[in-house]
Amino acid sequence: MTQISQAAARKNNSKLKEFFNRKKKSIGHSKAIIALARKIATIIWHLITNDEMYEDETGYKKRKIQKRKIVETEIFSVDERIKIISEIFAITEKQNEEST
Repeated sequence: MTQISQAAARKNNSKLKEFFNRKKKSIGHSKAIIALARKIATIIWHLITNDEMYEDETGYKKRKIQKRKIVETEIFSVDERIKIISEIFAITEKQNEEST
């Protein structure tokens, strides 16, 4: 999750980057990355439980907020989505163990 939050912190015109920069000023870089990882995990949980898609408000042209859909999803039940995310974390942990 920290790698995801580091990538999100580098993304231009992103609400997540704005959140990271606010936190970084008050609590420092490392803790801000962890705070952003927690925020992303909370967003993911909210999207799964409410069966919604993530939309990031980006760019400001002539005072209009442009919404960009990040991910198109197939129709999965909440249990199937949780299983998929759990499998992704298991694969990531296995790769981390093999690299150390």
